[in-house]
Amino acid sequence: MGVKAQTVVTYPNIDGLGTQAIGYKVLELILGKGGKPYQLQVAVPPVNQNRARAELEEGNISVLDTGIQSDMESRFDPIYLPMDRGVLGWRLFIVHKDSVGDFSKIKGIEDLRKKTAGQGQGWGDIAILESAGLKVQTSASIENLTQMVGGKRFDFLPLGANEVYGFLEKYRKGDSNLVVEDHVVLVYPFGRFFYVKKGNKELRAAIEAGMEAALADGSLQKLLVSHTMFKDAFFKANLKSRTVIRIDSPGMPEGFKTIDKKWWFDPQK
Repeated sequence: MGVKAQTVVTYPNIDGLGTQAIGYKVLELILGKGGKPYQLQVAVPPVNQNRARAELEEGNISVLDTGIQSDMESRFDPIYLPMDRGVLGWRLFIVHKDSVGDFSKIKGIEDLRKKTAGQGQGWGDIAILESAGLKVQTSASIENLTQMVGGKRFDFLPLGANEVYGFLEKYRKGDSNLVVEDHVVLVYPFGRFFYVKKGNKELRAAIEAGMEAALADGSLQKLLVSHTMFKDAFFKANLKSRTVIRIDSPGMPEGFKTIDKKWWFDPQK
């Protein structure tokens, strides 16, 4: 009896992260759970998110993962199971240390509306923040945004609890005035999802089945807790004891709205 042929799955080399990207690691975990052999590989050239989407439409890659955006459904077939368990929607703030005292007094969204947030141009979070009545100032890159909050051009830079500490260290450029605020967490339904090319039913089904299996057996959570780019949310962020401010995520696709609550991370459990 011959060896079963492997189906090749090509993942984009987002920002040059290659096999270290969380999306690659989750695929590596879940594609092994369905019984069918898959060969997972990374495309060679580094790409940004926009280029990765074009590569998927052109069929040069098989799958990509990104933060939820309502317009993605028109271009790709989504798997509406949050691979990050919604951790990306738990937002901590990079602030200037002079404003730490002010933020420690914040009790709810009304207080936060007195501040201005920074966000990257084109980020899906902008509409969410603005719909909650928050003022938003944008810039082209994380590096620019970090320098702007250090220069007090706006008050806070909300980033996912999994990424905020790493981003601060990478982009602070030696500015000791920048800190991660330790009192508040802004929470909204959000997450990172896989998308495949329109009509790729086989890969979509394999990812969905593998995700369900990995959640059920605990291996998905184990991966997130140990991954370099996610573990800070579980060990540094102190989410259990922060003041939680919850806002809605309007305009999300219907498939997003029907996600079972078991998928959403809860620091109290």
